Amino acid sequence: MMSVMTVEIVSLSNKLTTGGTAVCRGILEFSNYSKDGETKTNLSYEGYGAAAVSLMDAGVYSNGIAIGYVDIVDRTPVFKINSFIHTGLPIRVAEEDPAMTIFS
Repeated sequence: MMSVMTVEIVSLSNKLTTGGTAVCRGILEFSNYSKDGETKTNLSYEGYGAAAVSLMDAGVYSNGIAIGYVDIVDRTPVFKINSFIHTGLPIRVAEEDPAMTIFS
């Protein structure tokens, strides 16, 4: 069953096969919501060919839409990405420095 998920790429490693096909593996993070609020979950992924090139172009910490399916490899779920659409980098807000606070 195909699945579409909005994800953040947590880690990324890539290589070329002997046939010249790009392969990309790593960890992605997705969120789901329940009555207790947002829960973030990490999941291993693999992408081949054009999907791998898209993942490599996007890079680590990028957000995107991953289209694929979950496969069980050695009793471990792996999200096999058929297509990845890069939507941008996450906005990371630095903690406020109390010394820089301006009081009026």
